[in-house]
Formats: sequence, C-alpha cells, structure tokens
Amino acid sequence: MAFEKIKSSQPSVVKLLINSMKKERLSHAYLFEGEEGTKKFETALYFAQMLLCTEEEKPCGECHNCRRVRHLTHPNLYVVEPFKNSIRKQQIIDLQNEFSKTSVEEGPKIYIIKELDTINISAANSLLKFLEEPHPNTYAILTTANIHRVLPTIISRSQVVQFSSLDKSLIERDLIDEGYPDEQAKIASLVSNRLSDALSLLSDDFFLETIELVKELYRMLTEVKDSLVTHLHEHGEFIFQSNESLKLFLSIMVLHQKDLLHVRMKYTQAVVFGDALEVSKEIVSRKSKERITSELEEMLSLTSRLNHYINQRLAIDNLLIALERR
Repeated sequence: MAFEKIKSSQPSVVKLLINSMKKERLSHAYLFEGEEGTKKFETALYFAQMLLCTEEEKPCGECHNCRRVRHLTHPNLYVVEPFKNSIRKQQIIDLQNEFSKTSVEEGPKIYIIKELDTINISAANSLLKFLEEPHPNTYAILTTANIHRVLPTIISRSQVVQFSSLDKSLIERDLIDEGYPDEQAKIASLVSNRLSDALSLLSDDFFLETIELVKELYRMLTEVKDSLVTHLHEHGEFIFQSNESLKLFLSIMVLHQKDLLHVRMKYTQAVVFGDALEVSKEIVSRKSKERITSELEEMLSLTSRLNHYINQRLAIDNLLIALERR
C-alpha cells in the first residue's frame, strides 16, 4: 500500500491523525468525508496501522500487525461495506456481536464502515446506539462521499475529517504507475476530477479515439488541402452521441489549444500533447497570441452553451471553420 501517496495527497489529514495520537487525544469515532478517489479507505487502513503497530515509529508498515492490517486479516480490524448497494441492519448487528466478544489479541479494536451514506435507516439507528456507548479502546472510522446523506446525529458523534480533492498531478502519477502512457495519463487527469473517473476514461475506446481525432484536426491545420469540417463529418460522428461525448471532445480541444499558448510563451514544459510539439510550433508561427486566445475563449464558451438549445453540429462546424481560417 503506497502510504507515501496518502501523505502527499492528504497531508493535513495525516498530520491531524499523527498529532492526535501523539497527544493522546484520539476520538472514538472519525468520519472521513470527501469525494470518491480521495483515498479515504486507504487512509483508514493507515490509521489502523498506526493504532496497532508494534514499533516505535508508527506505522512501520513492516511489522506483523501492519502486514495483517494491509491484508485485512488482523483479528482486531473489522470492515463493513455495502452489500448490494446498501449497508443493512444485520451487518451492524454482526459488527456489534463481534465487538462484544473478548479480543483474541491485545490492543485496540477498529472497525471501518465504507460508504456510510448507503446505510439504511434501521442500520443507521443501530449504529447510532453503538456510537453512543463506545467500548473502551475501540475506534470507528466511517467513510462517505456524500455527508449530506448521513444522519446528523451520527455526524455529531463523530470527528469529521475533510479530505481534499486530489491534485491533478497526483492523479496523473497514479495513472502512470498503473502503466498508462504519459500523454494519455496527463489528458485523463486533466479532464477528470477523480482517479476512478480517469481510469474509467482510459478503459474506453471512445476516449482514445477522441484524442486521436483532436490530434489529427490540429495536424490538418498545418496543411491546406483538407477541410476540418469534412474530416470531422467523415471520421468524427461518434462525438455527437451525447452531450457528455461532445463535452469531452471540446475539453480535449481546449487542452490542445492551450498548448498553442504554451508554445507561444515558450513554456513548453506545460505542453500536454508532447508528440505534437512540432505541429503546435507550426500553427503558432501562423497565428498571433490574440487569435489563439480568442479561439480558446470560443471553445470555452461553446462548452458552457452545450446544455442550451443550440444547433451543436453547426456550432462545432463554425468553430472548426474559424480555426482553419487563413
């Protein structure tokens, strides 16, 4: 488990947990709140390792306890997750029964409940009673991406820990670590807000085809012979399948257009389409900074108007015509 990534992506959370432990001010219940992909569950395991680690520097990540937490095999760790999209009363009853037993091993007992917002009312009420009468040396770690769906009484009995959105560069690094090509990883990270969304995009042929379509349209700007509009209608009909597919197309167009500004300002380290650098340089040699900026503003404006009643095909055609105007 890459705990270094947790420290870099959620430094304030890690600092809070470490300080609470050092000062012996641990809460009996924590509510980890933040959007999906912000490593809430991984951080919960990190915290469990801190509590159960047998070494002086906690967590060491290598002792017997740390390894068992990592593999979810430690007898003092209990994890509850939704069953068929819901946490049910029987799961909470099973949790209570498990924690009423004498521990097999010494040390704190920790339970983690994932996606607390999926809990049904009867299960939530049972959990509330459990939280109101905490067992000594027992810690609850609850996670949610939708805190507004959690009972206020549960929130009031927990220490809420806010997880921040992942930095784009961290998402990109995770994708590269997963084995995705640098360019695809960068684009996916920039058009997504969560790692899970980026991974979903990269597994979709539509996303990869859209990238290639955008790159080809910009490459064609360096030539005179072919019309961008004709090319789009012959090879890019798939982008008109839905508003979402059209937004993705425009988002990737915006990234390529920003590359032109980066090249114009000699800030090539920020270029997204690295293998199209020469194409961008050729286009920049023919267009002023003002025109590139104006075209970018039109793309952004069109993106915001997609949900309105506009002729989307005509709007895209006009955008492409403007791009290739000499």
